Amino acid sequence: MASGEAPRISFPQGTRLAVIDLDGTLLRGLNAERIFYSDLFVRGRVGLLKMLGFLLSLIKDSVRIGFRQAIGSNARLLRGQTLETVSRWAEAFGHTYLRKAVPEALRAKILGLKTEGCRIVLLTGSLQMIVDQLKDRLKAEIVIGTELEVEGGILTGRKTGIFAYGPRKLDALYQRIDPTGIDWARSWALADSFSDLPVLELVGHPVAVHADRRLRRLARKRGWEIIGRR
Repeated sequence: MASGEAPRISFPQGTRLAVIDLDGTLLRGLNAERIFYSDLFVRGRVGLLKMLGFLLSLIKDSVRIGFRQAIGSNARLLRGQTLETVSRWAEAFGHTYLRKAVPEALRAKILGLKTEGCRIVLLTGSLQMIVDQLKDRLKAEIVIGTELEVEGGILTGRKTGIFAYGPRKLDALYQRIDPTGIDWARSWALADSFSDLPVLELVGHPVAVHADRRLRRLARKRGWEIIGRR
């Protein structure tokens, strides 16, 4: 079973969203989950042998099923821990690093969209318990991340559900919200990667934030707003 399955949400007709990516967007050039794992190692919460075993399993999975699928399914570093323990680690990580890592100007942009009537949605392939740490700081109403599989109260070392990357970001979004009530033409999306194009093209106000070369080039061609550089 998953660590938690949120119900699908229906919004009133004409609701506007601001769909915000995490890795590379709110965190310029960085991946929250990888930093979290590094933090666990530095703090001694996972040992060297466990870290090496995790990295080896990730390499094997990448050869077998591809890098993206491996990233989206492998959480071996956390195997054998309780969900409560890892949740406490994630909360501490949020306080010491994650909440401070979002640039204040970008946070102001997001809060401005909130003030203008948009519902803030954080959408990422990183772990749900990590992105949850930004919910209050960014006034987000919906947080969508990757869940951890739990059996008998213990983490199995596997992830479950939809890994929100590329076109599957839309699958993850639609699994959590009913799209029929959304005014997509007046909604916003902020993302950094060309792989985020399905979400950016969904809305009337796409914003390229710390964009990679392909996305920056496309944003300039289409006249999209551009914030920062990678």
